[in-house]
Amino acid sequence: MSSRRRITALVITLTAVALVTLPWALFTSRADLTFGPHEAQYRITADSRLTVDFGPLGRLLVPTEDVIPLGLGLHVDIGEIPVSGDSGDDERPAADPAEVADPGGGSVDALGGDIASYASLFSAPQAQIDQVIDGLSQEILTRWALAVCIITGGLVGLALFLGPARVDTIIRAFVGKELLGIGLVLVLVLTGLGTVVLNRPKPIAADPAFEGTPLAGSQVTGRLGGIIDTAFGAVQDFADDNDAFYDEVLAALRAQWNDRPITGNWTDRGLVPTAGVGAPAADGGEGEGQKGVSTFVYGSDIHCNIGMARVVGAVAEMSRADAYIDGGDISMTGTSAENYCLDVVDDELPEKLPRMFVKGNHDSMETTRHARARGWNVLEDSSAEMAGVTFFGAADPRRTVFGSGPQLETDLTADQYAQRLRDEACRADFDIMLIHDPAVGGPSLRSGCADYALSGHWHRRVGPENFGSGTRYVSSTTGGALANALTPGPLKMNAELSIIRVDNETKRPIDVQIITVTPDRQVQIDPWVRFPEPRPLVGQPPVDEPVGE
Repeated sequence: MSSRRRITALVITLTAVALVTLPWALFTSRADLTFGPHEAQYRITADSRLTVDFGPLGRLLVPTEDVIPLGLGLHVDIGEIPVSGDSGDDERPAADPAEVADPGGGSVDALGGDIASYASLFSAPQAQIDQVIDGLSQEILTRWALAVCIITGGLVGLALFLGPARVDTIIRAFVGKELLGIGLVLVLVLTGLGTVVLNRPKPIAADPAFEGTPLAGSQVTGRLGGIIDTAFGAVQDFADDNDAFYDEVLAALRAQWNDRPITGNWTDRGLVPTAGVGAPAADGGEGEGQKGVSTFVYGSDIHCNIGMARVVGAVAEMSRADAYIDGGDISMTGTSAENYCLDVVDDELPEKLPRMFVKGNHDSMETTRHARARGWNVLEDSSAEMAGVTFFGAADPRRTVFGSGPQLETDLTADQYAQRLRDEACRADFDIMLIHDPAVGGPSLRSGCADYALSGHWHRRVGPENFGSGTRYVSSTTGGALANALTPGPLKMNAELSIIRVDNETKRPIDVQIITVTPDRQVQIDPWVRFPEPRPLVGQPPVDEPVGE
């Protein structure tokens, strides 16, 4: 048998195996993801509908002919709402004044939180869509590749067992019948797909309650039909109010942007560069074209406020920022369902903008894993460079969950962790420390091992100011997270976002501009505030600031 015939037979075999196993991989794959606040399992169907299965309560059926091609559909099995934490944790630190101002430490309306999570699907659905596509695509490709490898490997093993002579005899029997073999494979594949299509369920009987909404044409079955009008109305009202609020905020931001204060020190020596070398662009944007200055947008304590995520993205784009920095608490409790909180921020930021994240006490190790998977620079007892500036930081050792307070995620208390961080900072070479809780970074500043530190956690702005022998800046909450109130939705307190400029030669922060969004939809852009330079250790008064206060 010629080598050409052998190669042809191999190609036909691989093609046949791939065609036969693709439908199997497509319709048997399962992806464990989230749906709003719930854990959920997704799988592909052939019924041109989205089926959201709530178990004994019933199902929500949504037509997908205009969204999913080839007559395919999606089935979602809704699971539990994940809850983290153990109220019996003996090592849990006592509550402190800072935690009183932290929304995770107070009583939160759980139902309101669920409504906010569902409303996120209406206000920013792309993050959920991307999550489903990525999850299912990975599962389908994995199963398909595994099936092709196993079957092909089995055929190769069988050929080795039979020997060349017998294989040649078998191949000769099929010589000239390649088209017949291909036709047989196509018949098998089409028969399988036809069986699936013929078993498609009855058409959806549209529920009039959904007319004029994103779920127009949908149907509800079972007991869920008795409560869907009220539940959907609450979610829709929340989403509408949220969208309207932040539409007005973004309009106010854009109206004031070109008139914002643009004076300030463009280098840490107080010099104003000539046009084209670090000077403002013609449209007033910073960032791009400034060879002597790097511009960073800095947010912290967003607490899953997807409306403010839109503001973060707009400021990053209009300021022509070189990178976005997040000081932690991007979620509320750090469950896997709340990975969506980071996804929304990620989607709102300019596509190729570098991003950095350090875990806060309302995030979890799952949050950091997810951030890294999305391409973020994550600081975990490590340093990373963005826009020529080296940042050093570490994850907050605690995790705060609703109703049970902070728990330790490491074998060290927060105070012990702060001391270890100081020792690591003294050995590391970096420009700026990024740490969620200012008190955790305090020993590093007092010892002279960190010149500059950026933090959040307190939900109030501090500085920029000298602290110990260094300089710190504590950002207020970017999500407008008021204690004992639902964070997602229209603001209950002021939300703040910072633009920080860093000298590219000395790598030192020059100044910061604060953008404040108020509950009455107003936007205020403050003048630039200078970062004071670090001062020598000699003569500095002792500072006693326990972690968490």
